[in-house]
Amino acid sequence: MIIVTEGISAAGKTTFSRQFGEGRWLPEMPVKAERPWQSASAEEHAVFWADHNAARFQMALDIERKHGFGVCDTDPLKIHYSWCMEKAGFDWPDHFALAAIEVRQRMAERRLGFADLYLVKQIDDDVARAQKENDNSRRRDNFEEHLALQPHLIAWFAALSDVVPDRVRWSFPEVKELSNEIAKRASERGPHRYDTSVFDALIDGLPR
Repeated sequence: MIIVTEGISAAGKTTFSRQFGEGRWLPEMPVKAERPWQSASAEEHAVFWADHNAARFQMALDIERKHGFGVCDTDPLKIHYSWCMEKAGFDWPDHFALAAIEVRQRMAERRLGFADLYLVKQIDDDVARAQKENDNSRRRDNFEEHLALQPHLIAWFAALSDVVPDRVRWSFPEVKELSNEIAKRASERGPHRYDTSVFDALIDGLPR
């Protein structure tokens, strides 16, 4: 079972995810030293991020095999970020239309796929700012940009929820509650994990 926690910066994804213990949660992977130069083509950026996220999804599968479940701090599929950036009007080299082609290909190859459960938390802007100011353990670059992405992030996962009902929840539950559910469902595998028709329906269902 692969579980994803989602929300903007300072929503509490990392704090919630790491409660399940070392080896069971998958943080984001740093890439600043590896990613293409800003001047690289949009195709190069799309290929890089698709491969990077496919590698992270494989790490999630390894955790699942070892522990029965894994909790990912943000979605390994990750393509929602390109879409949110474009919808918010920000310049981002990984163009969504090209990114979608690369992601779909890796899904068809079973290198990248959907999670089994998405926990998505929406947070008030002022609360997010307060949590950012009270957390000295992490730098949160481009924080105001992340706030601008939130309505589009919610729209993305609402579209996903329309395609695969009961896969998306709009909060981070109590750890005990989620642990009980994991114990019941740990051996399950999502029927749509590598289903490109679900991916196509998600893309078609996004707000224009």
